Amino acid sequence: MRTLVLQHVPYEGHGYIADYMGKHGIDVSIVRLWKPYALPDLTRYGALIIMGGPMAAYEDFPSKNDELALIKTAIGAMPVLGICLGSQLLAHALGARVYPNERDGKPVKEIGYATVHLTPAGAAHPLFKGFDADVRVLQWHGDAFDLPPGASLLATSPLCRNQAFAYRQAYGMLFHLEFTPPMVRGLAEVHREWTHAHYDLDEERLAREARKLAPLMKAQCYRLLDNFFGR
Repeated sequence: MRTLVLQHVPYEGHGYIADYMGKHGIDVSIVRLWKPYALPDLTRYGALIIMGGPMAAYEDFPSKNDELALIKTAIGAMPVLGICLGSQLLAHALGARVYPNERDGKPVKEIGYATVHLTPAGAAHPLFKGFDADVRVLQWHGDAFDLPPGASLLATSPLCRNQAFAYRQAYGMLFHLEFTPPMVRGLAEVHREWTHAHYDLDEERLAREARKLAPLMKAQCYRLLDNFFGR
């Protein structure tokens, strides 16, 4: 299945997703949106993956409108997977509100390794076939979205209720499974100011957990992609 990947920034590549694609001989086209780009004809592809990034779906950025138009075309025509910012853009394309995650008027961020819980719908959904009810993931966001009309809530967490959803063959995940340890270190370096504003990230602990959990993250990413591609 030929797959189109939208990548927003150089340091948020597709990590274990790239490994999986190579192992399974899946042809991948990557649109690097921080460079001059042209979005290809979607009829040439069988799946769309939208990666993360530091932008906010409720703010303007150069590729936003092009991406939303592409996502709307893809919904219902092929499997779509949105990760972190990608999930927010997918939710927005489906008519849901995206906004800063707050409690009592204060910013609430989820940063580092944490656990999301599959809802009954999530546990029964083909996307999470073979997963435990509690899933260890990497979180790296300060935004949230409402559940799109007609979508099913697949995963949740105490700090941000809507963690994953499904709408037909379109799936949004606010969390990451694809990050390798070097990618996690790079993310911490680039976002150091953000991770210490209204938050105090322990970068040494993050690096230790990234190394320790790497086999689990890779296995879960592969399993999710098996399910996504219907293998």
